[in-house]
Amino acid sequence: MGTRYEQIARELREDIRSERFAIGAPLPSEKELSERFHVAPGTMRQALNVLVDEGTLSSKRGARKVVLRMPARFPEISKFRSFAQWAYGRGRTPGGHVIHQEWVVQTEQDARLLRLAEGEKVLKVLRVRTIDGSPIMLERTRYPAWVGAKVEPMDPSCPSVTNELASRHNVHFFAADNVFSAAKAGEVDAKWLPLDAGDPVLVHRRLSRDAKGTPLEMSEDRYIADALSIAVPTSGKNNVLSWTTLNRFPWG
Repeated sequence: MGTRYEQIARELREDIRSERFAIGAPLPSEKELSERFHVAPGTMRQALNVLVDEGTLSSKRGARKVVLRMPARFPEISKFRSFAQWAYGRGRTPGGHVIHQEWVVQTEQDARLLRLAEGEKVLKVLRVRTIDGSPIMLERTRYPAWVGAKVEPMDPSCPSVTNELASRHNVHFFAADNVFSAAKAGEVDAKWLPLDAGDPVLVHRRLSRDAKGTPLEMSEDRYIADALSIAVPTSGKNNVLSWTTLNRFPWG
């Protein structure tokens, strides 16, 4: 699943890994690749740009792209990916269902992190998320009023709120602050996920923004212990990994 250009980028990565295209060798022309994948040149260019951005292909304009390195086995994290986009990108089927949603009075933390006006209410949503029909995560999200007004009437089983906001309302998620930690499942987690209270869960706390830096949502996602792993590529020039404690992060 995913967009067509993302699918093509994945196929090209596999071509490089299988040495169909060797390191140091040029790829076929954009026209030849467009014909191979039966897509317009613009779509092909998007796919190639994905590989340029991650450092797999050369970036010289007007010339054939050259393979610079083997693609990383783990995705780069420089671009925002929602839960559904992450799932689609791996050929899985995301799903979910809203358990409960309500408008609530803002807390001090809401006002500070979501930059709310005085008296502005927040849409609070509890949603269970699934992969291929199996529940793996419980999502607790809080939206500022202008976003919440668009989220509230959505189908409770909408597979991707992020995609829906982008396609129907021109609201685009661009960046996020992310913190991952371990915790014990609570009673609410145990009610909706295949685990018992006290079982370990992976907690993902996220504050998402658009390209202008405007906060769009604040979320705490709790994954069952064997649902996924987090991989962060690092190097001397690119190290986005840092260690912190929750009381030093804005949610603390």
